[in-house]
Amino acid sequence: MKNNIDLNKPTTLKDVAKLADVSAMTVSNALNHKGSLSSQTYEKIMKAVKELNYTPNHVAQSLRNSKSNTIGVVMSDASCYVFSEILKGITAAAAQHNYNILLSNTVQDPSVEAKAIDLLLSSRIDGLIIVAPLTFSQKDIEHLKSLNIPFVILMRTSPFTDAEYVVNDNFSGSYQSLRYLYDTGSRDFFFMTIDSSSGYDRIRGYSHFLSEHGLNFQDFPRDAALPQIQDGYNSMKKIIQQGFHRGAVCCGCDLMAIGAMNAILEAGFSIPGDFRLIGYDDLEMSQYLRVPLTTVRQPFYQIGQEGVRVLQNRLMNPDSPMQSVILQPELIIRQST
Repeated sequence: MKNNIDLNKPTTLKDVAKLADVSAMTVSNALNHKGSLSSQTYEKIMKAVKELNYTPNHVAQSLRNSKSNTIGVVMSDASCYVFSEILKGITAAAAQHNYNILLSNTVQDPSVEAKAIDLLLSSRIDGLIIVAPLTFSQKDIEHLKSLNIPFVILMRTSPFTDAEYVVNDNFSGSYQSLRYLYDTGSRDFFFMTIDSSSGYDRIRGYSHFLSEHGLNFQDFPRDAALPQIQDGYNSMKKIIQQGFHRGAVCCGCDLMAIGAMNAILEAGFSIPGDFRLIGYDDLEMSQYLRVPLTTVRQPFYQIGQEGVRVLQNRLMNPDSPMQSVILQPELIIRQST
C-alpha cells in the first residue's frame, strides 16, 4: 500500500493524484501537456506515474479496441549498417500489410530504450518490434502483455517462453567459421567475443566445434570487447604485445575485425600470411577493406521481414502458438583467410 492505494487493483488517475498530492485535473493536464504547471509539480506527477506504473486509460483502451495501422520500432542505432538493413526489411514488409512505421532510436542507451518503449506505447501503435534490446526483462514482457501489446524481439534470443523472437543462427555461424579455419590448417586461435546473448551463442558454437576435436575453448586466448572498430583495434594490439604473432583471429563482428586488421597491419604483420582474420555480419564495407574480409553473413533484411510477419500473425491470430524464428547464416570467404 502506498498512501492507502491498493496496488492489487488497476491504477487510476485518481491514485496518481493522491500520491502526488495534486488534483486529478492537474494530473490530466500534465499527461496531456495542457495548462501551465511548474516544473516541480510536473516532476512530482511524473514520479508518481512511474512509481505506480500508470498508463492513461484512454491510451490503454485505444490500444485494446482500435487499430492505428502503425507498428512501433525500437532500435539501438538506426544509422548503423546492421540496423539500417533490418529497418529496410521491416519497412518493406510493413508496407505490404499497409502498416506505417514509428521509429525510435535509442543511441545504445538503456535508459533511453525504456523511455522510447513507453513513448511508443502512448502513441496508439498496434504492435511493437524491438531490435537488439540492450535490456529486456520478464517484467517488461508482463507490462506489454498487460496492455495487450503484441511484440517481437529481433537479433536477440529470449529465455522467456512468452516472448517471440527472430534471430540469425549464431551457434551455426560461429561453428561454420571455426570449422573452415580448422579444415584449412589453422590450429592457433584467438577469440574476440561480445557480451550479449548473440555473443554467448557464438561462443557455444566455437566451444562445440573445439570439443568435437578434443580441444577446450577455455585453453585459447580470448578477449571480450564492445562491437566497435576501436575496441577491436585495442584488443588486437594488446594480444600482439603479449606475444601472439601468428594464428587465426575470430572476431565477434566485422567492426571488431576491421579494428583488428588495422592493428595487425600497423604492427608489420601480414594477412593472411601471419594472421588469418574472420568477422561476423558481412557489412557492406567488408569486401572493400585493404584485405577483403572473410566473414559470416547475417540475413539482416530477412530478419526485418520475418519480424513483421511474426508480429502480423500475432495481431491476426492472438491465440496462435508462440513463434521463434532462427534464420541460417552464410560463410563468405575472402582474402583475409
